[in-house]
Amino acid sequence: MKTKSIIITVIAMLFAGTLSAQNENEALRYSQMGFSGTARSTAVGGAFGAVGADFSSLAINPAGMGVYKKSEISFTPALYYTKNINTYNGTEAEDFKYSMNLSNFGMVFSAPLSSIESDKPQWKSIQFGFGFNKLANFNNNISIEGNNINSMNVRSSIADVFIGKANGISPSNLSSYDTYLAYDCYIINPDTNNMYTSDLQNADLKQRKTINTKGGINEWAFSFSGNYNDVLFIGATVGLVGITYKENSQYEEIDRFDSLRYFNNMKIKDNLTTDGSGVNLKLGILAQPAKFIRFGAAIHTPTFYYKIEDNYSRTFSADIDSTIREFKTDPLVFKYELNTPLRLLGNVAFFIKKSGFISLDYEYADYSRARMRADDYTFVDENKNIKELFTATHNIRAGVEYNLSPITLRAGYAHNTTPFKSNSVNSYQRDIYSGGIGFRNANYFIDFTYAYAKSEGKYYLYPGAITDQKITSNNFMLSMGVKF
Repeated sequence: MKTKSIIITVIAMLFAGTLSAQNENEALRYSQMGFSGTARSTAVGGAFGAVGADFSSLAINPAGMGVYKKSEISFTPALYYTKNINTYNGTEAEDFKYSMNLSNFGMVFSAPLSSIESDKPQWKSIQFGFGFNKLANFNNNISIEGNNINSMNVRSSIADVFIGKANGISPSNLSSYDTYLAYDCYIINPDTNNMYTSDLQNADLKQRKTINTKGGINEWAFSFSGNYNDVLFIGATVGLVGITYKENSQYEEIDRFDSLRYFNNMKIKDNLTTDGSGVNLKLGILAQPAKFIRFGAAIHTPTFYYKIEDNYSRTFSADIDSTIREFKTDPLVFKYELNTPLRLLGNVAFFIKKSGFISLDYEYADYSRARMRADDYTFVDENKNIKELFTATHNIRAGVEYNLSPITLRAGYAHNTTPFKSNSVNSYQRDIYSGGIGFRNANYFIDFTYAYAKSEGKYYLYPGAITDQKITSNNFMLSMGVKF
């Protein structure tokens, strides 16, 4: 139990970006969905739930698969360019990262149930689909740099955090993952009453942090749908989900003016690797009472991550009087389970004969409902924090497609509300603007899309040291497919 508390506190201080602890941070990270789908669906803002006949239907509203008249094979490579701008105590630092991956690939097979035309209502066809979807992309670089004096003319150091945690505890009982490392590197020093001080308190310091993250959330989808008389469509998707996440960070404090007698600089390097597996179910229905309108609804069960494993290690070093003191912890393994929130979706599309469509999607997800568990740990406090920090989101997606046969033009917009409660200093609501062009005929298609996303929020170097963060993403997607 003590070891678990140590890692929670450690990663709270140096891994957490927008949250107060590792647990809450990971609960949100693995619950949110990012760019996914085909180039066509992304071009219309992801508002494809009621349109259907696209591989993205498997992940949005699987009833949309029932609209398929032909079978199809498609795949979508994507290029991501993400930029972060962090402003810390008046100093701005910028970093970026390019990454390429596969947004999705898969097959949908459509089979007619009867070759005989009939005026009676009947099940006209069934469809089976399977393939791969990338639900989230974690590739990112972040740089933060600035002096340790804020707008209130107050200086701070991460040593203040170590002192607050160490006071009243003898050196032999300090945490092996943070306060003892600070003590062993002479960053904090005790007196006879086990109260601690540091030469870094009220000193003029330059502070710097770099973070590199990799990985994503991938889903293998297996779907089934049916078409009843071109009026009612139903579908279901079973998703097998996998998490891969790697984070390497380095935090530094440097004596700005060489004013401290012994201290030159200190570095804290952290490495976190996470792997996880889970399963979910998506159920959908579409109704088309008239040729010009189709509307529907879908429910996504929580993703039940039955296994998540974190591997964490830390290296703490300090240059004291031109002598480098460095200590590295043994890897710490932490295993737990996670249930993400339930999702509810509503979809509507208006069709303008054969000229195109206008579509709208709404999605509800309450992130305060995420829950973490382990066989040997209750997570009572962590789940309480999830309830207190997070709230429900209301995500709106809208898109339009216009057919200039054989060329098709598309545009879309999506707005994701903040997952944080209103009394939180964080925001991270997200706006996404997209557009694309496609070429289609009876046998094959090629679609290209560009999507731009932006969000803003707060990042914590450590408690009391906050940066203003702006994140933008430029995403390029190309879908290619064959119908048969």
